[in-house]
Amino acid sequence: MLLEPDRTMVLQNLRKGASGLIAKVFLLVLTVSFVLWGISGVFTNYSTGTVAEIGGTQISTDAYRQQYLDQIQRIGRQAGRAITPDQARAFGFDRQVLNQMITEATLDEAARKLGLGMSDALIADSIRDNPALRPPGATAFDPAYFQQLLQANGLTEQRFLASERKRVLRQQLIESLGGARAPEVLKTAVHSFENEERAVSYLDVTSSSVPAPAAPTDEQLKAYYDGHKVVFRAPEYRKLTLLVLTPATLAPWIQISDADAKAAYDRNAARFGTPEQRDVQQIVFPSEADAKAALDKIKGGTSFADIAKARGLSDKDTNLGLVAKSAIIDPKVADAAFALPADGTSDPVQGRFGYALVHVTTIVPATVKPFAEVEAGLRRDLALERARRELLDKHDAIEDERSSGASLSETAQKLGLTPEVVDAVDRSGREPSGAEVTDIPDRVNVLSAAFSSRPGVDNDPIQLAQNGGYVWFDVNEVTPSRERPFDEVREQVASRWSEDEVVRAVEAKAKGLLTELEAGKSMADVASANGLEVKTASGLKRGRAEGDFTTEAVAKVFGVALNGYGVALGTANAEQLVFQVTKVESPPSANDIRIDNQLQQQVENDILQQYLTALQGQIGLTINQRAVQQAVGANQVN
Repeated sequence: MLLEPDRTMVLQNLRKGASGLIAKVFLLVLTVSFVLWGISGVFTNYSTGTVAEIGGTQISTDAYRQQYLDQIQRIGRQAGRAITPDQARAFGFDRQVLNQMITEATLDEAARKLGLGMSDALIADSIRDNPALRPPGATAFDPAYFQQLLQANGLTEQRFLASERKRVLRQQLIESLGGARAPEVLKTAVHSFENEERAVSYLDVTSSSVPAPAAPTDEQLKAYYDGHKVVFRAPEYRKLTLLVLTPATLAPWIQISDADAKAAYDRNAARFGTPEQRDVQQIVFPSEADAKAALDKIKGGTSFADIAKARGLSDKDTNLGLVAKSAIIDPKVADAAFALPADGTSDPVQGRFGYALVHVTTIVPATVKPFAEVEAGLRRDLALERARRELLDKHDAIEDERSSGASLSETAQKLGLTPEVVDAVDRSGREPSGAEVTDIPDRVNVLSAAFSSRPGVDNDPIQLAQNGGYVWFDVNEVTPSRERPFDEVREQVASRWSEDEVVRAVEAKAKGLLTELEAGKSMADVASANGLEVKTASGLKRGRAEGDFTTEAVAKVFGVALNGYGVALGTANAEQLVFQVTKVESPPSANDIRIDNQLQQQVENDILQQYLTALQGQIGLTINQRAVQQAVGANQVN
């Protein structure tokens, strides 16, 4: 469906019809919260029938709630799973939707105060020129199709025309802000900053560069344990019962009869083998007479290859290769080739590119695997296909049993399914042994929901992405987080202590090397004295990892002056890079369209922000925070 309710149609038309960067910036405004929540003194509490008022325009609670719910549903469809109200508020959908509605209302109010208007003729032209309102692939407006879209989305023509009129006026207002350009001095500075490159010489100090720590005493380990108890604390575990309903879990319970399996094999015989293939050659002639003359020579004993050679053609020009009939583009040539015997030559064929003689050298017969050889796989495929069709019916049956008070285990037993029991799993998906639990579909979302629930609660199923099925869960037991005694985690403590000791030793070694370099020793001498190798890295650019240098390490490099020294963390915790900046190069400014466009968009974005803030200050904006909270189901503000 090209159109959703009125709001979506407006947004879609904006995306399709907006021109220029300034219009694209407006689309960004609709999804980024920079106007509403940055204005002081606009919040108030009054009738819950209105969430905001801009000048003389009111945004009703019902309209806001509807757009908010539509937004959640649309994003849920795109994500392939339902978005809960708590998740929607956490993602800021409530603010985004309200910002969108306030922005649109602000521009509508500004257009009204300026006396802007659009003639019916211009609106009609705008609709006719909008490709989003045409049938797929069509190049012209289709009135009948347009009416179908309106009906499918519950819109009247008058209502759509009114929204389109507002959209065009908003776009004109926004585009009137265009024309501002980023200063050349700013462009030059940004180009220089973005394109600056640095080269370094460095020493890579790792765990192999320092001696292994001595075995710790019990006193050291206990002291380390006392200082890091939270690290060794046992997480909360939960025992879960899962009922996973997917085509794969449903398929084993589906019986495929012998007749159905054989019928599917007969319908798809080509799938279980290879088609006939032929080694085909062709020569294309400019006229039928030339083709007949060549054929007469072949009949007289001249070979097909000699005919091609006489016309200055190579094997590459004439050989189509060993191909199936479906691989030959010209159907007439294909028909002729697959009607010939081996080493046969066709009569002239009027193909797409002229008159052709077709020659077949070898024929590889088609092969078909016997039914017995493919039966097992075919039955699995048929069961999966039928399971996909039956998935929703089985879902409804499970929900019916659950609504009657049956547990997941009882429901599974009654419907011939197998529940899965996870004896203990923590929030990150690990067992008490530390092993990862890998057989929970959509593990992140299932565990998030399970750890937000408690025993005895009837939980909503988790819908898997791309309509892949559902996961029901019951929380059976909760094992609270606890502090593990030292004796239980002694080995883990010893391991962590050793790791930290190595990290400290590497850091100390790197600082010592840095001190020597800053004291005037050459990097070559320092490297030789410590059994290290002087390495180099060039072409380092801001924000880009390169070799041993992470983005954070590169940032350290760009914080040091030419010929200066520094230390940065390497790609591992027990790795330090002691470096010297040996070269700083700022390439001459070049036309970088990407940077220019980003700067231009930022300038226009700033102008638009200022314009909207000024408009709302002049027109007057009030927001009913209590109504907003109530509309999205959040706690009310006292």
